[in-house]
Parts: sequence; structure tokens; C-alpha cells
Amino acid sequence: MSLLHWAHDRALAIMVVVALLAIAGILVVTGMPLAIFPSVTFPVIKVIADVGHEPAARMMPSVTRPLEQALLPLPGIRLVRSTTSRGSTELSANFEWGTDMQVALQRVQEAIARISPDLPPDTHVDVAPMNTALFPILGYALTSDTRSEADLWELAEYTLMPELVRIRGVSQAQVQGGRRREFQVRLDLEALSARRLAVTDVVAAIRKNNQILSAGLTESNHELYLSLVDGVVADTEGLSRIAIPVPGGGVPALLGDLGTVSVADAISYIRTTADGRPAVLINLTRQPAANTVAIAAGVRRLFAERPDLLPKDVHWTTFYDQAEFVSHSVNGVRDAILIGVGLAAIVLLVFLRSVRIALVSVSAIPLTVAVVLLALGITGQTINLMTLGGIAAALGLIADDAIVVAESIQRHREDGSSAPTLTGLRAILRPLIGSSLSTIVIFLPFTLLTGVAGAFFQPLALTMALALAISFFVSALGVPVVLRVSGGAYAKPPAQKAPRAPSPFRAWHAWLAGLACVALIGAGFFLYRRLGSDFLPAMDEGSIILDYWTPPGTSLTDTDQMLNGLEKVLLTIPDIRGYSRRTGTQLGFFITEPNRGDYVIRLKPRKQRRGVEEVIADIRARAAALAPALHTDFGQLLEDNIGDLTGGVPQPIDIRLFGENQALLHDRAREAAGILSGVKGVEDVFDGIVIAGPALTIRVPAGDPQWPQEGPRSAARFGLTTEDVQVAVEPALAGTVTGNIRIGERLYDLRIFAQDPRGLASLRLRTPTGALVPLTDVASISTGAPEAEIDRENLKTFLGVTARLEGRDLGGAIAEIRGKLERGLRLPPGMRIVFGGLYEQQQNSFRELLFVLLGGLLLVSIVLLFQFGDWRAPL
Repeated sequence: MSLLHWAHDRALAIMVVVALLAIAGILVVTGMPLAIFPSVTFPVIKVIADVGHEPAARMMPSVTRPLEQALLPLPGIRLVRSTTSRGSTELSANFEWGTDMQVALQRVQEAIARISPDLPPDTHVDVAPMNTALFPILGYALTSDTRSEADLWELAEYTLMPELVRIRGVSQAQVQGGRRREFQVRLDLEALSARRLAVTDVVAAIRKNNQILSAGLTESNHELYLSLVDGVVADTEGLSRIAIPVPGGGVPALLGDLGTVSVADAISYIRTTADGRPAVLINLTRQPAANTVAIAAGVRRLFAERPDLLPKDVHWTTFYDQAEFVSHSVNGVRDAILIGVGLAAIVLLVFLRSVRIALVSVSAIPLTVAVVLLALGITGQTINLMTLGGIAAALGLIADDAIVVAESIQRHREDGSSAPTLTGLRAILRPLIGSSLSTIVIFLPFTLLTGVAGAFFQPLALTMALALAISFFVSALGVPVVLRVSGGAYAKPPAQKAPRAPSPFRAWHAWLAGLACVALIGAGFFLYRRLGSDFLPAMDEGSIILDYWTPPGTSLTDTDQMLNGLEKVLLTIPDIRGYSRRTGTQLGFFITEPNRGDYVIRLKPRKQRRGVEEVIADIRARAAALAPALHTDFGQLLEDNIGDLTGGVPQPIDIRLFGENQALLHDRAREAAGILSGVKGVEDVFDGIVIAGPALTIRVPAGDPQWPQEGPRSAARFGLTTEDVQVAVEPALAGTVTGNIRIGERLYDLRIFAQDPRGLASLRLRTPTGALVPLTDVASISTGAPEAEIDRENLKTFLGVTARLEGRDLGGAIAEIRGKLERGLRLPPGMRIVFGGLYEQQQNSFRELLFVLLGGLLLVSIVLLFQFGDWRAPL
């Protein structure tokens, strides 16, 4: 018995199975993760090493180069890119696509552990694999008109963050900005001088007193005791009573007599604002398999159920909501399904004139979609832009399969067939198999794609292949049995028509068709040469990312004042719903100078505003008019994330100049930036030169008895080391943390200041013999020139000139830029140019997609050869 007869005899069972699969799909989809991107771990591992405030020139040989040399030999490494700044190094280890990133992460961590003894003692290294779950999906701001930034930070850190991380699917709740409270002691230098005390004497005394020490175990009264010597203080009064020994064995001085003791806000070189007010920002990241929309709903539910979490004078606002974008995408696919179902029903009613057949055929669409969702859940996929796009794109093919089968059965019914479902399906089955198989095999080469294209196209191809395969079985088995079970009177056979005489033009038909094909191919090639090219389709995400930086060396205060003026402008633009700003930090895993940062600008719903490109152009023009010294770079968050995830840069234009002469690199980078600025449609041009700012250097010379009389004497003559000088100088500048004070379960830093309005020259140091000497006797004080960050790729130094595009395609812009650079930029021997950024990703993707196209054509040709057994069919 054939499969058709078997299915024909078990129509009811097949209907039940199809219905159960559809119900299972509906149940599965409610628990599937919803996100913007597929769950892809990109082959990039980022390493950030922090040493404090080491100059970039010293960071390079002591930190950056050892890390680069440790990572480059690892199996699967494609390139290592690094950025060296003051005290910090950021490295991106890019592996080949297909590398097991869990194994790669272990190898990176092992390589860093092996060289850790050779790094500076205070080096702190963070390692993170780059994936789509690394970037925030939700961003919130805490503001208040009555509470301080320290109050807001404590509310976020100790009250809200523990609750937010308990929401199902949340990976991390990151708190940015605000101020931390600390205990501060500001020493009176005159009081110290009167008692012949140095700042280091006070620091040492506090450290010796404010601690708890064990004296060992002891038995007494039949019990075992842990003996403790407790000198820990718990408030400002206890701090004030700490005794500071004075030279000569006199009566110790109390700390409160040597300065003021208080609780104050810690010094911070980070500023965060939201909607024109100081704010504490909270960013939520998701677990790789989490549901973005469910997390957003969980946050809303948390505050609805726990209104006590937020005091009445604290405002909780949203500055970024990826769940909103996901919801719109899901709703768009839902609407596409409904519209497709409605249009298919109208077509069937018009051409087949049968309500019953129209209903049966149309019902195949949601049934197929439900089973496809079940298959996606089983294969570990998520609901994202690619899988949703695959479902939406397959709707027409799903409807086509059902309509073809229903029409064939109806035609055989009208012809008076005794078994119209069997004969109708048998008549159409072979072409249906060939049609479905030809379309399915097109997607097989997509599995060979690598890079970003592979990461995003593979879920799309899998979704469409599953949809077509399931559509075939639903149409071939489900539609016929439903038509059979639903019954209905057969239509009368139509009247026989007289055979039509052959057309005299029939002989010319093949030639005309051939000429038409040639004309279409020629027109297609003509249009292809004039069609623009991009890496990603233009999207309106409803949010804008604005990176900015002020002139090198600009203080945080001046940077903040400049940005406050820009924020007043943002508040007047009617398209903007809200924003958040970070200065000295960024939205992501990066090193950031205090004069750099970013805005995340949330726009109103699409119907209430202009397009995102128009809004960007408006903000760019206003910012340039208000603060010409402020450099800006505009983009959208999702596009930037892709650039960051691939280990490159988010800008579509990235021109990397390689060379070893730093001065020449800077000179040619400025020239290249000038050339780019003259290209139409190119905006936000940046020459890639990042200046870390000037340095205040306290130079301690080596021991030299012949040191000139007008200069500082040798520190070694006084028995002082460089570390001794640093310990003495630190309280006079940023303050020295001498420990912490515990209040309840919270720890607060204890910082000592000894700042003299007369400057460092008045600072006195304690020598090993007990004498006090001025700092200027053992060191020279000077300000050095600003130093630039150092960018390297596979141990080669480079500068990346970047830019954005406005109203122009990427391919056309790069072609014009390439020509102008070849004519206008003269490179010395040993210097070369590489085009990177999204253009590099685009070119790699285009090359692979060309092979996908050829592979798809080959596979379709093979299917047609099996179908027809004639080479002319695939040709």
C-alpha cells in the first residue's frame, strides 16, 4: 500500500497529530528566548589589563607586549589587536570562525596566568568572551531632586541590584556613575609641622590601629577561644581618637587634633546624567538563552509588586529598551502572517469559488508556522530577527504549497473523480516534491558561511528550510485528509470545450522567451553596476548612540560643562523621549579616558517623530554649532554592537595606516582624515589619534653625589626610595586609602588627604633617620607633554581613521575614498593602508555569498536532473 493510500485511510489520526504538533509549537514558543540577534558566540575574546596610572610608553613593553606575545601562538588565533593607554591595555584576540570558544577562553586564561609573574605587581586582568549577551538589553536611570548621588548609588547597589539579578534570565545588573561615600581625614599641614610629623607617620599609625588581629587559639572554661585584638573603628568619633606617636616620645597626638574627620563623597572621574540631571545608571544584560521581552516584563512586575523598593522622591526612567524593538519585530511577523492568511483566502475564494477549500488551505499557514516554531525550539534556536525574518519570508511559499494541493484536488473533484484527494494529490506530488526540494537545497550552502554573515544567515536559512520541509508534509498529508474528512458535494463536471487551434505564433514563442531572458540579464547587469552596496540594511532602531570626546587633556569639570550645554539642546528636540550620558566610561567593555564617553538617546515611537537619520543630522548640526571643539560620532546601537562583537570598530569606514614611525603615522592620519572630510556623504571623521592627556612627573634621580647644586639632591643620600616618595606624594594629590570601615554589612574606604594650597613643593618627607626633608630636595616636579594611545595589530603599530556615512552607500563611498587616497596621500616606505571596519566584513561576506549562490545553483541543477533526466531542464 502506498503512502498516499495509508494517509488516506488514516485521515483522522493525521489530523490529530498535526493539531498536537501545532499546539506543542505554541506551547514551546512561549518559553523560547526572544532577542534581537541569534545566540552566537563570536570568535573574539577581549582582555583588559589595568595597572593604575602607568604611562602608555611604559605600559607597552611591560604589559601590552607580553600579553600580545602570550596570545599570538594560541591555536586558532587569527589576529591580536591592542590599544595601550595610561594605566590600561585593551586587547582583542580574534580566533578563526568555528573555534570552540570555551576551549579558547581556557587557553587565553592559562596563557595570561603563565606570564602573570612577569607583569607589574598591581596588574589586574579581566577576560571576557564577546557574544550578543554581553551588551545591555535594558538601561534605566535613577534621578532625584532631593537625594545626593551617593544616596542614589547606595540605593542602586545595595537595594535594587540584588532584586534585579534575581529576575529570571538576568545575567548582570551593572551600576554606572553616582558617588561612593567614604571616610576622609584631611590633615592640617601646620598641625603636622608643629609636632614634627610627616604624612606618612599618620598613615602608618592609622594602618597599625584600624585593624583586627588574631592572637591565636586558647582553651579556657572548657571552651576553645579565638583570641582577637580588635582596634577597628566604626565611626568618625573613633577615628578622631586614634593616637599618632610623635617624634621624641612625647604625648601622642589625636588624629582629630591633626585635621578634620568626616564622611564625604569619594573623588570620581566618571559622570553620568539622564534627561539633564545627575543620575545613577543601571544596565541589565541577559543570559544567552534568556527572553529579552520577559526580562523587561519582570522588571515592570518587580516594581509593581514591590513599590517600597523606590522611595517616592526617586525617579526610575528607561533610557534604552531592546525589548521594545523585539516586541515590534514579533508583532510585525504576526501581522505579516495575518495579512498573508487574509490575502491567500481572498485569492482562493476568487479563483476556486469554495469557502471550504479556502478555509482548509489558509489554515495550513498558521499550522505550519506553529510546527516550525516547535522545530526551532527543538534545534535550540531563539526567536530573533533572523528566525522571524525566515518565517515571514517563507509565508508565501507555505501558502503556495497548500494552494497548489487544494487546487489540484478541487480540479479532480470537478472532473468527477471517484477519489479526488488521491488522484489530485498523485497528480501534483512529483512536481510538489521537486519544487520543495529545489528550494530547500538552496539553503544548504549557507551552512558553510563563516563570519558575521554565517552567524546571521545560518539561523535564517535553517528557519526557511524547516518551514519548506514542514510545509510540504502539511500540504501533502494534512490538506488532503482535511479536505476528505470535511466532505462536500462534488461539483458538476465542466462542459467539454472544443480543442483550440494551434497558434501561428507558437513556433516563435521559444525565441521570444530567450530574447526576453537575455534582455533581462543585460538590464540586471546594468542596474547591478549602478546599485549601491552596504553591509547591513538600513534600520530605524528607535535609539541613537552618540560617542564624543573633548580636546586632549580637557579636565573632567570642563568636559562636563561642555556636555551640559549639549544636553540643554537635546531636551529641546521633540523627537527625543529621553537619554543617558556617560563620561569617563562607556556602554560596554572598553577602556575610556575621562574626556570621552557616550550618550544613548531614546527616540519617540516612529509615528511621532522623524526618521533616525534626520534626527542624527539635526543633533550633529546643533552640536557642531554649540561646541565646535566637541568631536562626535553617531550610530545606532545594534550596528555598533556588531562591529564591537567582531573585534573591529563599529564605524562603517575604517582605514588603518600601518607603520613604525609614530610621528609619521600621526601626520599621514591627519592627511587621510582631511581627504575623507572632503568626500560627499562622509561624516564624523576621526583621525584615530587619541591623546591620553598630560602627566605630572615627580622625578626621583638615581644616586649621584655630583648632582648639581641648583637641582634636587639624590634621594639615596637621604636613604629614600622611589616608593617612599610615592607614598608621601599620594596623600597630597589623590589621597591615600589606608583601609576601610565597616558599618553593618557595608565597607567604606578610609582616605587620608594632606593637600597644601602652596603645592607639592612644600611637602616634607620623613627619612629613615627621622629627619624631615622637603620634596624638592630629593625630586624634581614637572609637567610632561600629552601622550597618545598606541594601537597595534599582530605586533604592528597602526592608526585607524574612521568615519560614518549619511545618505550614501558604503561601497560607492569606499570606491571614491580609495581613489582620492591613492592620488592625494603619499606614503613613505614601510607604511601601508588596509580598509577594515564594516567594509571589510562586507567584502568577506560578499565573497562567501557568491559561492553560496553558485552552490545553490549547482544543487538545484542536480535536483532538476533527477526530476527530468535531461540536462536542458537545469540549463
